[in-house]
Amino acid sequence: MSLLKRVVDSYMHKVSGIAEHCDRCLRSERWDGKVVLMVVDAAFTSIGLNYFTVVVPKVEEFNEKFVENGRIRDLEDLAKADIDELRNVWRNQRS
Repeated sequence: MSLLKRVVDSYMHKVSGIAEHCDRCLRSERWDGKVVLMVVDAAFTSIGLNYFTVVVPKVEEFNEKFVENGRIRDLEDLAKADIDELRNVWRNQRS
């Protein structure tokens, strides 16, 4: 077994449910399979902020403001959305 695998496995055993969470993400089951929210999640996660205290609440806010009401239904809608309006949820320009 490689050293990297041993290190990763040692951490995986310490975090209950992480393997299931990772498997769900890889099967596109994150955010109830809503691709728009998965892309937003990835963009917000890219800057390294705490996932559960910062990213998840902001993706939920994005969902409430844009997805649940049908304003953004798919990636095309997301691409065409007014960036200034989207920045009301997330101000970081890099993500």
